[in-house]
Amino acid sequence: MNLWYLLVMADISVKKNLTGDTLKMFLDKLALGLSLTAACGACGISPRRLDGLRKKKPKLNAQVMAAQAQAEEALVRKIMDSRDGKLALAFLQSRFPHWSPKAAASGASAPKSTISPELLSQLSSIPERIKTRN
Repeated sequence: MNLWYLLVMADISVKKNLTGDTLKMFLDKLALGLSLTAACGACGISPRRLDGLRKKKPKLNAQVMAAQAQAEEALVRKIMDSRDGKLALAFLQSRFPHWSPKAAASGASAPKSTISPELLSQLSSIPERIKTRN
């Protein structure tokens, strides 16, 4: 095991609660687009503990989902501004599984998108750029 892993894992608690400043920091990290695991690590809480807290506390679960929706919306807005459709879609698919064509093809019931229909309509109307090779 490397030293960095041991130092980071030593600060992660399976008993820590998400309250006050720790909760705000955790939700801010999610809203920036960090994964649940990364946000947990940054705040010193184990992902297993987070799962337990989300099951016990519906309000916390709603806050987590809202922060993730904010991150997704911010990413879609950046995509709309950048006009680089392929790169943007690839990132959306890697970060949010319900954007993946594999999820749609498998028939699995993917979570409903948190993006407004108007924004999705605008996103789908972006023309694809075709780059020519020299």
